[in-house]
Amino acid sequence: MLLPVFAPSIAPGPLPRGSRYTFTVDSLLLTSARTLSDLLSHIPGVYVVRGGWFGQAEIVLYAGRGPASLEVYWDGVPYLPLGRDSLYLDPARIPLAPLERIDVLLLPAALQVYLVTAGPRSTATRTMVGILTGNQDIAEYRGGYATRTRSGFGAALIANWNSIGSGLAGNTTTPFGESDIWLKFDYVPPGGRVGASFQVLSSSWHRAASSTGPVEGWRQDRSERLLRMFIAQRDDGLGLRLTTTLATTSISHDTLIGTRTVSSAQIEASQTWRHANIVGIARAGAGRLPRQLEARGGWMPFSAFTVAGAIRQSFYDGQRAGLRGFVSAGLVLPLGFSGRVEGAWQHDVQAPFIVGDSVQQAADVAAWLRFDHRRLTIEVGRGRRDPFAPLGFAEGIGPVDSLRPTAPTEFVAAHGSLELLPGLRLSGWYYNPVTGGGDFEPPQHARLSAAFYSKFWRVYKSGIFALRAEAAVESWSRSRFGGLDVDSARTVARAINGASFVDTNLELQLAGVTLFWTVQNINLMRSSYLEGLGFPKSAQQYGARWFFTN
Repeated sequence: MLLPVFAPSIAPGPLPRGSRYTFTVDSLLLTSARTLSDLLSHIPGVYVVRGGWFGQAEIVLYAGRGPASLEVYWDGVPYLPLGRDSLYLDPARIPLAPLERIDVLLLPAALQVYLVTAGPRSTATRTMVGILTGNQDIAEYRGGYATRTRSGFGAALIANWNSIGSGLAGNTTTPFGESDIWLKFDYVPPGGRVGASFQVLSSSWHRAASSTGPVEGWRQDRSERLLRMFIAQRDDGLGLRLTTTLATTSISHDTLIGTRTVSSAQIEASQTWRHANIVGIARAGAGRLPRQLEARGGWMPFSAFTVAGAIRQSFYDGQRAGLRGFVSAGLVLPLGFSGRVEGAWQHDVQAPFIVGDSVQQAADVAAWLRFDHRRLTIEVGRGRRDPFAPLGFAEGIGPVDSLRPTAPTEFVAAHGSLELLPGLRLSGWYYNPVTGGGDFEPPQHARLSAAFYSKFWRVYKSGIFALRAEAAVESWSRSRFGGLDVDSARTVARAINGASFVDTNLELQLAGVTLFWTVQNINLMRSSYLEGLGFPKSAQQYGARWFFTN
């Protein structure tokens, strides 16, 4: 028996075609991504500055905007960097295990990432067990349990533990350990017009420093607590809906800073029609969290035209205020073609908790042309971005502590997929800042994947068997813009060496069991994602995950 659950907290639609990337449970399970940074590398133009292999910093950079290029929301609540990482968010430290969906809204110079936690829909109890091992003593142990009663009460628990040992000479992957415990209680009765949810996420990690200095040691515990309630006019998703959220985030046991706690309250009111949606959000915070007023909406006046947009006013500590927004419009054309134009502007800060961060103004535009066919999808675009001065750089990447200001930039991008044969598909993306550009925006940056996926229906009519094999290559050309290392005596300008990393992923599903074998850097590249840091050769990991219905 299936029961209603909380509506996912994502960017409301309708949205123009091609403006949103969605990763579902199946795509999360059948990719080699172990971290959110891995997953975001599928987005055109994203460069992940990797401090090494698993457990090291994986900073996502996009469009030369530093910390302003990435916004992350956990069930609709902003997931902000705290403590020593109060400038840049490291997406590799956000656990994927509790998530059932990830939406990425692509803007000309920013990514909005919406993380949706799982909620048990079925009254059949579900259990999950996972194990992983591989090179460098890497290990993962995962256990999960979810249940739902006919009255609408549900409970879910996931415990995840990861570790890795020290690497060989030239490999800057240091020993690392992480544990995540996620517990969630839901109550949504069969009518689906009211509901409440409470969840706790406790994450603890400890990264050892390297003996030569490029990797900094880091220990921290982070805890998230969310209480959500909603009331809806109708049970089919249409009509008026009111959602309230109380959230608390705390960090402790950091090796450099003391315990810190921030809290927020959020009220969201939405009205949904069959072809339109409007949302209003008010957020208030304690512990120097900003106060925000936000409005979002989308409208499809007729089937071939869609317009969407958002605007947000923020008030920060230190008498600072910011305003940012975007608007996009899409038109469906004959013969499978469609077009999209989008613009974004900001008069805002980059880091809410850095009082010295001043307001910057920028406007960015882009236009895209798309073609959709049963076997072919391709989208090409060109855009322009204003100059921008990124603030500082992320903790955990020792060789770089700041980024250069970016000049006015024009970029071209493309992404698409082609089904060569039934089950065999090519997909990839390309991004090039043809003029301007900034640090970690290498020219000729591309990712190409060849994947075979089949459920072998004719042999196994019950559909219990599936096989997926993928080979992917990420490649970029050399760039002299690889960040700066500035101290009182000198300034060292880093570069990005051209490289092509090839990864493979093999997954076999048999009923509720998924077996996987992943190899990164299978072509034994001696290069790395950042000058001064190393990446292991032929880094392997393999394991299994079991799903039981009790």
